[in-house]
Amino acid sequence: MLSPGERCPARIELSDYQVFWLMRRPYATHHVRRHHECRLEFRHDGPHGDVGQQSHEVEWWIRWTLTSSAIEQVGACPTVHEESGDPPEEVACLLFEGHPGRHSFDLEP
Repeated sequence: MLSPGERCPARIELSDYQVFWLMRRPYATHHVRRHHECRLEFRHDGPHGDVGQQSHEVEWWIRWTLTSSAIEQVGACPTVHEESGDPPEEVACLLFEGHPGRHSFDLEP
């Protein structure tokens, strides 16, 4: 059973068109995958989401519900967390700006 702080178990398979569209983004930095898992916190509000592609300051996130999916250009979450250490290290949230629930660094891998 999942508990708060765990990631949502939702998954999606992209269409051929969606995969091709993500592959064609200029200055793409990621290998495009057909299967995606939600990166948000378990029991989050709103659609599920996973990053589909990234280039420089632009991110394209796959957002989906039980009945539809879309690829949206969004900004990265600006939140950073300072982890103790010598020297202390800043860890950035890897989700999109305005995401529901906890930040990625507060979720179990």
